[in-house]
Amino acid sequence: MGLCETDIDGLKVGRENPTRVMGVINLSPESFYGGSVATSRDEIVRQVQEIEREGADIIDVGAASSAPKSIYGTTRVGADQELTRVSEAFKSIVDNTHLPVSIDTTSATVAHAALDLGAALVNDVSGLRTDNKMGKLVADADVPIILMADCGEPCLGLDATLDTLKTSMKKAIEEGIGYERIVVDPGIGFGKPTDVDLSIIRNLRRFTLLERPLLVGVSRKAFIGQLLGQPDPAARIVGTIAATSLAVANGADMIRAHDVEEARMAAIIGRALRHSSLMTRDNIELMDLSNEREAALVIEQLGADAEIVHPLAEKAVMLSFRIREAPTSAALIIKQEMLAVGGDAAYHHDVIDHRTDHTDILIMGTPLQLGRMTKRISKMQYFRLIDIAKGIQSLMADRSRQVG
Repeated sequence: MGLCETDIDGLKVGRENPTRVMGVINLSPESFYGGSVATSRDEIVRQVQEIEREGADIIDVGAASSAPKSIYGTTRVGADQELTRVSEAFKSIVDNTHLPVSIDTTSATVAHAALDLGAALVNDVSGLRTDNKMGKLVADADVPIILMADCGEPCLGLDATLDTLKTSMKKAIEEGIGYERIVVDPGIGFGKPTDVDLSIIRNLRRFTLLERPLLVGVSRKAFIGQLLGQPDPAARIVGTIAATSLAVANGADMIRAHDVEEARMAAIIGRALRHSSLMTRDNIELMDLSNEREAALVIEQLGADAEIVHPLAEKAVMLSFRIREAPTSAALIIKQEMLAVGGDAAYHHDVIDHRTDHTDILIMGTPLQLGRMTKRISKMQYFRLIDIAKGIQSLMADRSRQVG
């Protein structure tokens, strides 16, 4: 099986494969978007056929809404009612499609029933946090599992989301689920603040460094309504299409969607816009790491000692700063100081023999090298060096806050 790839009942999902679309059927009338709900057998069969006709690759079936009550006033249903819904409807779904069918549940009892009725995949939005029997069930059944980031309360940042996913992955492996069987989902929505959802979408590339296929669900989510002033999920189709394209461009391997045809087309556009940053040859990969957080995640995955992860990460990323109209003498000093710490600097060729009074400078180095250089020149009270040092330090601090 290829890098970051999972096999779902013969369907390959992961980096080198097409972006897959997971169509949603909700057996729960309390679900936040009524357009995905089907309760009678005729409605269910009709929806299965429509999802397949529109080009879905997988069908995801849920019988208990996980939408946040704080936003949608969603009523939670008991495990018995969820089990009854699945037991009555699941066979009708499996019998009327050739697509793999997923069960969206946090209950091992419900998952067991669905697997017996033909489910090919378990989608656990609690990331194995809710039912301590779920891990063993999935391991024994030898089926893939989607682990969604669940912090207990809504995850309030990028790091918290990644950390809880890593914890869920570790637990899954400890309980016997094969690494190659895991798909990860950062859990857009689920009560997160809009700025956290947006940060996750911008930084989906970081989740791909977990080296598992990445599922993303943005369909008609609350952050779209918040941005566009659309409290009704039924109005959020345009925002959903835009967010879907961006999610795929940023690394999503699979999209969970209420509107399959629109999601499929949006995914094609997103895939065409994706920057292919991974180059491989045999067992060698060229890593295009954009910040220290990404570098730290890769170094952690290697199994490096925790105390050296962040110092090493500061050496794995190159930054460049352009200083405009710097005094010539400042350029020469900065070049010397950068060379001393292992970095470099470029400037106009007339600087060498002082045939110009001012020049732009391009300073190139790792965060560690730049930190050392600015610390040294911040003590030099001439040629605007203190101001240059403060400016670089301020920008690096802003960048650190943005990176997380």
